[in-house]
Amino acid sequence: MTIQDAARIVQMIHTAYPVDRKATAEELADRIDLWAVYFADYPAELIARVVRAWIGSHSFMPNIDEIKNAADVRRRIGQKLADAVFCPDDLKPLPPEEERRLDALWRDIVETEEEIERG
Repeated sequence: MTIQDAARIVQMIHTAYPVDRKATAEELADRIDLWAVYFADYPAELIARVVRAWIGSHSFMPNIDEIKNAADVRRRIGQKLADAVFCPDDLKPLPPEEERRLDALWRDIVETEEEIERG
């Protein structure tokens, strides 16, 4: 994530939470720098998506750790989906062990999404 990405995300949070509107320009600049450092290895769109979800479901501002944890959960879900071999266009019956693996994967994805929603 670049400093510009961090500025866009911090601005989203600043706009969404009235209590944060008392922050000075210097405090916001420091926060932008901090978010850029902590999320340097994360895709900006992933962090923006997590922040939008947070804003839509929480009445209080997130901290870096909360957003980082949610982003890590979403990364794990994405990796699990990438590891899945099921293709909807392939209607051939799957071997039973593959069917069980995909069922377990789907249950894990659903549970992880529910965990994200609970915060």
